[in-house]
Amino acid sequence: MRSWLAMSVIGVSALTMQVGSGALSTSARFSASVTSTASEFTGATLSPTVAPVITPSLEGRSVRLRWGAVTSQRPVAYEVRRVDGLGNPTLVCVPPTGPTTSGASVSCLDDTAVADTTYTFTHRPYIDIPGSTPWTLSPSVASSSFLVPRVGFLASGTEVSSTGANITVPYPTSARTGDVLLLVSVSGRNRGPNAPAGWTTLVSRGVGGASTVHLFVAWRVNNGGSSVTFDPQTNGSGASARVIAYGRTNGNSATPVVAATGVAGTSSASTTLTPPAGPTVNAANSTVISLVASGGASSPSLLTPQRFGLRLSANSTPGSGSVSLGVADANVAASGGSTTPPTWSQTSALQWAYATVAFR
Repeated sequence: MRSWLAMSVIGVSALTMQVGSGALSTSARFSASVTSTASEFTGATLSPTVAPVITPSLEGRSVRLRWGAVTSQRPVAYEVRRVDGLGNPTLVCVPPTGPTTSGASVSCLDDTAVADTTYTFTHRPYIDIPGSTPWTLSPSVASSSFLVPRVGFLASGTEVSSTGANITVPYPTSARTGDVLLLVSVSGRNRGPNAPAGWTTLVSRGVGGASTVHLFVAWRVNNGGSSVTFDPQTNGSGASARVIAYGRTNGNSATPVVAATGVAGTSSASTTLTPPAGPTVNAANSTVISLVASGGASSPSLLTPQRFGLRLSANSTPGSGSVSLGVADANVAASGGSTTPPTWSQTSALQWAYATVAFR
């Protein structure tokens, strides 16, 4: 099937040809211009002919938007719109900090989306040629609704190791006053440390045997400091510690709080682990964090993520032995809700220590 659509504007004739039908069709657009001194004929093809749908996700304090690239012989630009629950549209990702293309994907960062607000996103691909009206595809279908969480993963700070002495662990440089800070220590000795001054212990669980490991997690609201000093209570096997920051997203000025009673425990040696059902959150729009540790360089990963996103998978050898840590998180929209826990995997059949905590 071949169809033609002719258009005319002052000094310009434009012609659109569509060859084929459905998903296999190609939209080819041509522009012919005539002046008293010269004539010009240009053309372009947009593929695919249906704009790909945007996938939103939280990145730091902002919303990352990703979609498949539309290609042409000429550079393709994108007009991106955000619509709130009341139907109010806003242009986002505006140049010069607008969408960037890398291979077959396009992305941009919406740094004006506000916490506790639900949005959908669309984009319109177009080619802007001087002397002609812009050539464009129809806007994409709206993305799935996205609720901006109140807190989101920012960064994991530098890992610091110890074989017995006190250590000073730096905060991630991107952490600000008012953010959630998690002090996480994984030790090859089954003995838990005391929480440093100003910190509250959330988890202290360990397991002995052939693959001894102890997982310790404490938290605080960042008061503007830059590091924490504590005794990891380890020995020659060593302990690995780091501070993980969960930042308040744009528009959230409330002090973060624990949103559920945490779940923690240990498991026998296995290459997979599915923690018990996650905690029930006591407030809407909470972030649930799953942490796992083992006494070996086991490279933890998400076998069945459910709705969790992997934030950290780290192996280290702080002393005579190795330890590993995995961190993932998911958002729970409604108060009284919970989320199905992910299934973790590791490369060796080792004992696990695990914890699930929540904040808002």
